[in-house]
Amino acid sequence: MSLCTHCNAIDIDKLVSNSHRNDDESHHRTFGELKRSAESCPLCALFMEGLEKRGSEHYSHLTDKPVEYRGKYTNSPNERTDFRVGKLENRFLIGLWIMCEECSFLMDIYVNEDNAVTAAQKLPGRPVRPAEDFRIAKGWIENCLDSHIKCASTTGDWMPTRLVDVGPVDGSREPRLLCDSKIVGKYLALSHCWGNAVTIQTTTENLQAHKKQIPLARLTQTFRDAVVITRNLGFLYLWIDSLCIIQNDPQDWETESVLMADIYGNSTVTIAASSSKDSGVGCFFSRDNASPVALKYRTDTELSNSVYVRRPLEGFTETMISGPLNRRAWAFQERLLSKRMLHYGKDQLYWECQQTCFCEDGHQEANENPSVLEYYKPTSTLSATATMPASPQAKQDSLFIDWYNVVQNYCRRQLTIASDKFPALSSLASVYARLTGDRYVAGLWESDMMIGLLWEASYSDRPRLERPPAYRAPSWSWAALEGEILFPEAKSRNLKRILHRNNFALSDINIHIELAGSNPFSRVKSGAMTVSGRLKPVEYEIKSESWEYYNSVMPTMNDPLYSEGEYIGTASFDEAGTHGPLYCLEVCSAGYQLGLLLKSIGADEKYCRVGTATIGFGGAIGVDWFHDAPTKKLTIL
Repeated sequence: MSLCTHCNAIDIDKLVSNSHRNDDESHHRTFGELKRSAESCPLCALFMEGLEKRGSEHYSHLTDKPVEYRGKYTNSPNERTDFRVGKLENRFLIGLWIMCEECSFLMDIYVNEDNAVTAAQKLPGRPVRPAEDFRIAKGWIENCLDSHIKCASTTGDWMPTRLVDVGPVDGSREPRLLCDSKIVGKYLALSHCWGNAVTIQTTTENLQAHKKQIPLARLTQTFRDAVVITRNLGFLYLWIDSLCIIQNDPQDWETESVLMADIYGNSTVTIAASSSKDSGVGCFFSRDNASPVALKYRTDTELSNSVYVRRPLEGFTETMISGPLNRRAWAFQERLLSKRMLHYGKDQLYWECQQTCFCEDGHQEANENPSVLEYYKPTSTLSATATMPASPQAKQDSLFIDWYNVVQNYCRRQLTIASDKFPALSSLASVYARLTGDRYVAGLWESDMMIGLLWEASYSDRPRLERPPAYRAPSWSWAALEGEILFPEAKSRNLKRILHRNNFALSDINIHIELAGSNPFSRVKSGAMTVSGRLKPVEYEIKSESWEYYNSVMPTMNDPLYSEGEYIGTASFDEAGTHGPLYCLEVCSAGYQLGLLLKSIGADEKYCRVGTATIGFGGAIGVDWFHDAPTKKLTIL
């Protein structure tokens, strides 16, 4: 079908030239006219489909309303385009907003750079190739290895205990498991969701057989695809957890789990099956659903049909936040520990390294602002070339704050086995232990304990943290409960102010952790913290109608605290249904008092944590509320 008069009149060069004005342009006089034109014009049909997805069918009043469009722009191109056409000009057209009153929809614009040199220099959008096309991935890898200073390897020739030898690219030999300490070379690693698929595993029973061969036909789809990717990218070795760890040998599992930081940190590239819910889905998705429509591109010197409009593809943000792999707790440390990741998404391929992020379609907001890249890759301190504060104390403080952000992000992710809370973060914890030089205690750091203790339920989860069925951590650790948490004092940088004022209130801190195994960063059997501090009884009861009102309309607000009937501050409870008698233990001061809410669990001054308290914020009380409280020695379990 040919385009209608209105679609043929869309002037791409005008949109490019007027990028700083970006006026609305008329398309069809009415929505009803667009609907009729969609029966014969493929671009109108694409526009109509997009508007219907935005609910236009529910707006009967739109029938006589005009349909307009305007450009969607970005300030920086994706390096995806630089491989072929060199530097692009400023302010780049990447899409079309189609609008009818309050209903709008964004369409992608891209160009085939092989056919339109002028267009390719002005439009960063590019076609996505079949998932089995490895040219763009090879280009990203070569570019990173050759020119990215932040991604430079300083680890030498470290190799995992076992690797899968994927065999030659022609498939003339089956993969096999190598267990040779003399293996040298580069290898790739796989990050994937186990899910419910029946995954082939190496066990004590089949270890010898796997050394001879692992038939490709027996592998799940994700594993087969990973083998194909490794071969076609020019590598021989691949690390897959279920094949390279003996799954029914607890000792081997614990030994290898300690090495995860080295395994992912030393892999040349980590292949991420980012849109696959389990290992049976695979990495290669069909990409024939974009249905692009060709649009004429006119300039004073060139007329081309190489500009295309398509439905928007799933972007990097959606894949990183909402994709199945990035909702998985185990995959979180795999992502942070990897120097380079090749993400296989539903619609396209993505690249992520220490220096930048790319999308195959050419649209990547991470290149516009370094802070956006930090959001995508939540920590950059693991890079060997990361810039850190000069003084040892400042460096350690910065790392602690970074760790709290890591934990906040980690706690949003899902675990199939609740007892994996510590193991799934253990390798990352080991890296931070090396960087900080500090002792790791049940998810927190001994030198920063008085900030670490002040975690609380996030505003979205409050007060819905849940206790797992089996013991996982002492009550003062964030890992004792399941759900999203915050470290508000670290996040708001009160840490610096508290450190400078020297207003930590606890002393004689002694922490005892009984480990479940030999890995100090993994599961714990029990934990106890003995401290000396000022402790006072506190009341929790909603007495004021205004507080009842605020809690009814703003459920994220903290609950009020009282002492002898007088309002003194607020409480953030860890779990719903907490009841007294309760006590508040002063932890530190920052112009007001911050403390732990404790509940007595027997004689000998033993307590468990039930929440946090903020006393005297905003002038709720005019004096040090703890001034008449004696210092006591107590144990928090």
